[in-house]
Amino acid sequence: MKIAFVDNLSVGGGLSRFSLKLSESLIENYKNLFIDYYIHVKNLEQIPEIQHLNERVVVIILKSTQPNNLGKRISNKLLAKLHLANPAEHTDITEIEKRITTQYDLAYFPCAHMMKMPSLSIPAVATLHDFNWRYFFGTEIFNNKFTNLMDLEIQKWLSQASCISSSNHVVDEAKLMYPKVQKYPTVIPISQVVVSKDVDDATADNILKQLNIDFPYLIFPGNFYPHKNHLNLFTAFSILKQNPVFKNYKLLLTGIGTDKVERAIATYGGLRKILNKAAYYDVMGMGYQPNEIIDVLIKKATLLVSPSIYEAICTPALDAWSYGTPTAISDIPPFREHETALGIRSAFFDPMDTHNIAEVIGSCLKELSKIKAEAKISQEKLAAYSWKEISASYMNVFIKATKQ
Repeated sequence: MKIAFVDNLSVGGGLSRFSLKLSESLIENYKNLFIDYYIHVKNLEQIPEIQHLNERVVVIILKSTQPNNLGKRISNKLLAKLHLANPAEHTDITEIEKRITTQYDLAYFPCAHMMKMPSLSIPAVATLHDFNWRYFFGTEIFNNKFTNLMDLEIQKWLSQASCISSSNHVVDEAKLMYPKVQKYPTVIPISQVVVSKDVDDATADNILKQLNIDFPYLIFPGNFYPHKNHLNLFTAFSILKQNPVFKNYKLLLTGIGTDKVERAIATYGGLRKILNKAAYYDVMGMGYQPNEIIDVLIKKATLLVSPSIYEAICTPALDAWSYGTPTAISDIPPFREHETALGIRSAFFDPMDTHNIAEVIGSCLKELSKIKAEAKISQEKLAAYSWKEISASYMNVFIKATKQ
């Protein structure tokens, strides 16, 4: 079987790592499988490992995602002002439609939940991760034009492609929003998306030393988007730090945009930036980190926290459980689903109640031996659900799609 993987959206983070892990497992377990991996140029920067997976994985950068030179950018701006630009010309969708032809048995789209459905002559399989674009969290992420577009496109994906979701919660949302479609996604839970799983303690300690991290810390890997709920976490952390028992702990932030706040002190209503690098701080924004570094940061954390108010799954927590790192996460349906589907153990808090967040995190830090023991149980439970099993479930969907 020859598959076109189409990773055309610059989303980064856990989604890129998910696509890398799925490709790796498929190619490892199916010797007659060949993958042409069409990738956004920025995603290649975040999962460079995709280039070295196997000779049966050929990485192809989508030309439409490469930045234009200065002359081309000026030309495009001028054409736009004169209303002569053709917005459909040289887009990623146009390129996909031209390049993904009958040379492939099927096309797989790992991030179909935020893109138009291309018109193809071969079967399409798509993972719909969530319906984030349908929600408003206090500031605009997706404008109304995009929301209306995706409302139409999602119905095309559901009707015309073989769709997969990582949680039952996403399927429940699809049924709520689109009660008239004839079929809904197949649920295939995923596991950790750790890239550097075998990094040893000596290497990890050396990386922390290079980063000048010689203190106990909590970590939240999450882009600065409103549904990640950073503000409530900052307030909760300021409440927590009022207790001198926790004075040595710092909060590390990773993900796109988090380096906007390099050093800060958590206050009741947000972060106060520290401009003097020699001054005290308790929050450290590190920006988007390479795979080995984020894996080490999660592995060595005292506690991973995720206060998100909307997600499909909790990818950071999955990574933490794979290392036996304790977690405290939001009590929302998709996060609870990890508990019921995989048997993991975690502390849960109300993400809208800052005092409850602080209380739960504080209880975890006061009972480190207990939460470490529960994290080991989570590690064992997660290990029982391997990527080999996940890739087998995906392959079943792929095979069925080619026979329809």
